[in-house]
Amino acid sequence: MRRMLAILLLLLPAAVTAQRLPKTVIPVHYDLTFAPDFSRDQFGGEARVMVSVQERVTEIVMHAVEIEIHEVTVDSGGETQTATVQAEPQNEWVRLRVGKPLEQGLATIHIRYTGILNDQLAGLYLGRANGRKYATTQMEATDARRAFPSFDEPAMKATFSITAIVAEGDTALSNGSVLSDTPGPAGSRTIRFSTTPRMSSYLVALTVGDFDCLEDEAEGVSLGICGTPDKLRLGEFSMEASKFILRYLNDYYGIPYPYHKLDQVGVADFRAGAMENFGSIIYRDSRLFIDPQEATAAEKRSIAGIIGHEIAHMWFGDLVTMQWWDDIWLNEGFARWMQTKPLAEWKPEWNVGLREVESTGSVVALDALRSSRPIRQQATTPDEIDALFDGIAYGKTAAVLRMVESYVGEDVMKKGISNYLRKHSWGNATYFDFADAIEGASGKPVRAMLHSYIEQAGIPVVSVATSCENGRTIARLSQERFLLDRSGASESSAGQVWSVPVCFSRQDGAVSCHMLSSAEETVQLEGCRGMFPNADGHGYYVTNPAPADLDRLRKDLGGFDPRERLVLLRDQWNLVRAGERPVSDYLALVDALSDERELPILKMILEDLTFLSAQMVGESDREAFQKWTSSLLAPIASRLGWNRVNGETEEESALRAEILYTLGYVGGDGKVLQKARNLVDRHLDGKEKLDPALRDSMVALAATRGDRRLYDRYLKAFRDAGTPDERNLFMLSLAKFEDPSLLRRTLDLALTDEIKSQDAGRVIAAVIVNPKGRAEGWSFVEKQWDRISNKLPVRMLGSVLGASEHFCGTADLERVRKFWEGHRLASAERRMSQAIERVGLCSEMKREVGPQITQWLAGRSSEDRVSAP
Repeated sequence: MRRMLAILLLLLPAAVTAQRLPKTVIPVHYDLTFAPDFSRDQFGGEARVMVSVQERVTEIVMHAVEIEIHEVTVDSGGETQTATVQAEPQNEWVRLRVGKPLEQGLATIHIRYTGILNDQLAGLYLGRANGRKYATTQMEATDARRAFPSFDEPAMKATFSITAIVAEGDTALSNGSVLSDTPGPAGSRTIRFSTTPRMSSYLVALTVGDFDCLEDEAEGVSLGICGTPDKLRLGEFSMEASKFILRYLNDYYGIPYPYHKLDQVGVADFRAGAMENFGSIIYRDSRLFIDPQEATAAEKRSIAGIIGHEIAHMWFGDLVTMQWWDDIWLNEGFARWMQTKPLAEWKPEWNVGLREVESTGSVVALDALRSSRPIRQQATTPDEIDALFDGIAYGKTAAVLRMVESYVGEDVMKKGISNYLRKHSWGNATYFDFADAIEGASGKPVRAMLHSYIEQAGIPVVSVATSCENGRTIARLSQERFLLDRSGASESSAGQVWSVPVCFSRQDGAVSCHMLSSAEETVQLEGCRGMFPNADGHGYYVTNPAPADLDRLRKDLGGFDPRERLVLLRDQWNLVRAGERPVSDYLALVDALSDERELPILKMILEDLTFLSAQMVGESDREAFQKWTSSLLAPIASRLGWNRVNGETEEESALRAEILYTLGYVGGDGKVLQKARNLVDRHLDGKEKLDPALRDSMVALAATRGDRRLYDRYLKAFRDAGTPDERNLFMLSLAKFEDPSLLRRTLDLALTDEIKSQDAGRVIAAVIVNPKGRAEGWSFVEKQWDRISNKLPVRMLGSVLGASEHFCGTADLERVRKFWEGHRLASAERRMSQAIERVGLCSEMKREVGPQITQWLAGRSSEDRVSAP
């Protein structure tokens, strides 16, 4: 009788120090069988792994964690050996040892094991919806090892054949197509899927439950939008978007979609927004299912953008995969950059070019911290790897790629990308391979430029001073690292230089570019008027014009491209935050944009006004600041009114919502606040549905002055919600009330079964973000940390801790720092470093900017408040 090994690999502590697997044995093919048992919240597993033995060995090292291994045999050279198992939890792997050496060539490892359907939203885990349980996978980055013993590194690609044994009433979806669906064993069905292409272990997918699919096809590819039966009615928009995006990407890459089918599956419990599993993309259901009749333009853009991101990965990430996680930006940043391209062609009215520039704003604010990191950074442990999935990998990379494309040209960029994909199809590559492909296609020094942006942290600030001589512009350029904390900036960033393509645009459309590769340079440009030093806003740098240049730019604002106006506004705001400009300069620029019509530009202004109101304006200045805000926004609100008019664009509808919300929330306009409450009450009474474009803003605005009665109505609306979007809206709006007793109810609710573990952190963080709930929310974190830690997946705890970045004071800084010192998490180290730095920066900014606002307000005329409609 074979001896039962029964090795239980426990969940590891945060300080795990995983190492790279040896390359003595490499996977070729996996046959995997999963049998979920919802009565025990576990699953039976069987893995047959064909491997290529590279050199004579007596042991095989594989990843495995939270797995109870029962038996291991190894077939090689016509002989079967039983292996012993030695677990090394600190590395998340096992050593399989055999008595007789394995010779070079093929061998097969057979492992029987049991795994946990865990509550960490990782590996093969447990989900809940509609009063029942589901099983779902999330393997990226290092969690395939929780679902099956594996060579869980991106370069160790193999093919996969997956079988699922499920209850009779259930079905399963996976990377492959269903080859057979047969009865048995007793009370079960056995579903066998086709073999996948060669891919990394983190792309394995399986979902088990009562799923159904909308079906269609595009470009010869079978498409499915899949979910629980109650969600399918909300899948039509995603199917329409997917068909267009697939056609676009087939053409762009010059390589047909490299698989025969593409399912997109929405599940109720999911840690990420979505995951690009080859042939079976899994989404959080609110990121896939939408009612187009009730959704706003922003919600539609968001859904389509996520779909574009994930389908882009089928080539860039799945077909060609980064060699190691230090190049995860090659996956995520590329997909973030690519996701807007099909949308620009599909829906020109979405103005995605301007929104690309808008999205860079949050990245600049992140990259301007001392605690920022290089895009390419070494990572070994699971926590270090997981921390790489941040705004730098996604947003900064996308911004840098836009700059590269602008520099080399769209057609050249497209050619270089296609060459890269063809050369490395079904394999792995590094950023050097990518840089060489673009440089080879363009003949320009792309590798040096990318190296300067990829390998060092931070963003350059390019100072520009121009003069006119004999009909030519003489531009004196200098660069250094831009830091919001300017104390000691020169010492900490000495020697940092980027290869920056500084492109000047003229109002006649001409563009002149210069590669700034040293600390200071002088260039000559044709013409003397209307020069903007970041053409189309595509350069990833902060522009700091000399005072005379800034005055000229302010006077010529209307003649510049909206993307350029947005960049000027963004950069001036960041210079104010860094103490390089008085806030009066920025507010004067805002006044100069009083006739602005572009939503992203006005939205940025509104966000900055909200920040100033919440963090910088003292109570003695509150009324004056509200009065100025009303004078700025009420004329726009009057022009837009409360109701849509014939021929109105989606942008105008969205602008109305943004203006009215800020007029009520920041401007304190009583008429707007009362109107919001009336509209929401009528909506909840079923008497008059809110305009979808106004719904989110009015529900949120009404909550800010809401009473107990309204809170109870929101709670009921959350519980009765018919769509994921509606549920999220009322759930998060419970955090926007101002009454401390109501916010305590929200915080308590977050730790009940009514709020999913994936959402609990968002709710708690939303209370902390609320200026009226910040102290209450953080006290809750301090007192209930053990309960929070037990409910939330460990890798989602950083979102709760990171909400502390919204504090703004010395005492708050010490309070946050003290709590962090006593509750450190390896997965949140960088997130908390950034949060603590931001609290300190805000405190310093308040000391400087608060008095400036007082002085600026005192210097303005005492005009009467302009009333909103």
